[in-house]
Amino acid sequence: MANVFRKAEWIWRQGSAGRDEFCDFLTTFDAQKGGDSRFTLSIAADSNYTVWLNGRMAAFGQYADYPDYKIYDKVDVTDFVQDGENRMVTVVWYYGIDTQTYQKGEAGVIYELADGAGNTLCASGADTLSRLSRDYISGHGDLISGQLGPTYHYDMNGYDGFIETGADGFEPSRVCPAISKDFTLRPNEKLILKDRMPSKLCMTGHFTYTEKGADACRNMQYAALSYRNPNELNRTRSITFDQPAQLAMVNDKGEDGLYFIVDLGQETAGFLDIDIEVAEACTLDVGYGEHLKDGRCRTSVRGFWCDVQLKAGRNRYLHTFRRFGGRYIQFFLHAKAATVFYAGLRPTEYPLVWKDYKCGNLLRETIYKVCQNTLQQCLHEHYEDCPWREQALYTMDSRNQMLCGYFAFNEQKAARASLDLISHGVRKDGLLMLCYPAGLDFPIPAFSCMYFVQMEEYIRFTGDKTLAADKLPMLEKLIGVFMDKRQANGVIENFYGEFEGKNPYWNFYEWSPTMSGAFGETNRRLEAPINAFFSLALQSLAKISDALGEDGKAARYRAAAGEVNKAISEVFYNPETKLFESFDCIHRGLYSTLTQALCMLCGAAKGVDTSVILKVLESNGKADVGVTVFPNTLSMNAFRFDALLALDREKYAPLILDELDRDYLYMLREGATTFWETIQGADDFSDAGSLCHGWSALPVYYYETLDPSVNK
Repeated sequence: MANVFRKAEWIWRQGSAGRDEFCDFLTTFDAQKGGDSRFTLSIAADSNYTVWLNGRMAAFGQYADYPDYKIYDKVDVTDFVQDGENRMVTVVWYYGIDTQTYQKGEAGVIYELADGAGNTLCASGADTLSRLSRDYISGHGDLISGQLGPTYHYDMNGYDGFIETGADGFEPSRVCPAISKDFTLRPNEKLILKDRMPSKLCMTGHFTYTEKGADACRNMQYAALSYRNPNELNRTRSITFDQPAQLAMVNDKGEDGLYFIVDLGQETAGFLDIDIEVAEACTLDVGYGEHLKDGRCRTSVRGFWCDVQLKAGRNRYLHTFRRFGGRYIQFFLHAKAATVFYAGLRPTEYPLVWKDYKCGNLLRETIYKVCQNTLQQCLHEHYEDCPWREQALYTMDSRNQMLCGYFAFNEQKAARASLDLISHGVRKDGLLMLCYPAGLDFPIPAFSCMYFVQMEEYIRFTGDKTLAADKLPMLEKLIGVFMDKRQANGVIENFYGEFEGKNPYWNFYEWSPTMSGAFGETNRRLEAPINAFFSLALQSLAKISDALGEDGKAARYRAAAGEVNKAISEVFYNPETKLFESFDCIHRGLYSTLTQALCMLCGAAKGVDTSVILKVLESNGKADVGVTVFPNTLSMNAFRFDALLALDREKYAPLILDELDRDYLYMLREGATTFWETIQGADDFSDAGSLCHGWSALPVYYYETLDPSVNK
């Protein structure tokens, strides 16, 4: 890392920065274009930025980083620079709120624009003009979710045309010397802003808010709606907002206003884009979601909304900071009449090359393509669990995404970047954070173990050993945290109790009964799953050591894994039920398929009677074995499948392929355009189940590696 800026300083507006604050920065410079001259903008911000050059959007999107690990972008802006005087406007959104996708730092932006000869044409500094934004409304701090962070509020009446001209209200900036100047160039690709999604009008009518004073997200979910068939409005079969098509609506019944809902046709992630004309200034409440099972989007199961204050006349607005994820966008207009030219999203995508998967089986080819879309929607600055609810990077989720991405896209750069980003999330107790970066943190110890699996698979599928070589000291410290937890009987105890005044640990394994743990664990116990994950981590670290030529270390880690496996068998295997107990003191008699899969896969079942375990794994807990066994969820089936394949690949490959065909056909028949968090779909997690979850794209890997008809 190094300070790559020759003249630029971190700056902010005058005065103390507040949370959820938008600021505008204005710079002018002279440039001479000619021949093959190029112009490059280097920029970083806390928390997010958009750059406009001569009235055109030239760059957007800060990489997710940490206060002490700053990432900068280097963007070719040649096409936006003009001969003579140039006007560059940078709008920065400072979150200022710790979440599971952002770690609070100091508000600031730093940028420098240079020509092809390396001459600095402009640089952020005390003479840069700045102001608190007039169009974005700062300070609300309304969270979409504790994972994702705040939503936004925009006022078209406050926009004074500063992107194109003028300098009203601007004053010199404040230099922020305390922000780190050790920079790393963005390690993966910039996102691409694509054209507008076709948005088809699917519902419209009038609304009345029944809970006066409530947030718009709740009001929209519980509003009284009158429905009108959108096809009657202009007597066409369907209305699709792609200019120059227009839709005129009239509110003549005395309700609060007009509402309409558009269908984007598939799950997507992108920026809100509207073009709406109204006769008088009014409020537009916007919600979004993945389904319309309730006749509207479930906006208040979290806070899936924003609002825009419209001015009288034509309102064109593109938001370029917060991605919305979903399929449906709903608009509640507090107006008597409106003309809608467009209302929908512009997708923001990570550049990927989709493999053309061919196997001669239409169902599998369809499932594969929907898996690719699932993975596409769950990869932006880093891998995301889902684009709707959280947009957070987890080790467990991203392990599945990376594994599938190696096949679906021949993708390597994003995997390496996310593995590196995770490595900067080591807590003071030695564990990894839950998400990366994160200011709110509830560490899942088992997920720290998955980092070793990810790193080993990265070496195996890309051949790149350099990242592991660089991170080996960190990996060895991390495995030491688990080694130090070993008890006299050879297994490790769970993570529990207080650390730095908090009870932070969450011993989560999967979303099934007995296995989801609890936030802030205070009780000590012995747990089979964490020991199996620990064994898998040791075995992965042994393979990493092999790849790096560390034979002695590899032997020690393998020996340690063998000792842990033996201890797991002695402590947790129940010879009466012929199954592994998950815990030593709770949930006795209630068994988990995942526990059986993990114990088989790590080698702890070696030497015991596995006849009942195999029935459980083959049936995913549905076989009658005389006790209650809870099945695996979609994402955790990888451990069950791999345990069976390790035992007898030829026997179990057809069973696995048939199960994937069956489960994913069910989701397709339910209208899935991306695959779900769990097979329960939208109604899981108290009506907040995700219908696009990257960890559920596993058919890509198993179709590629098990289907003999695949054209490799």
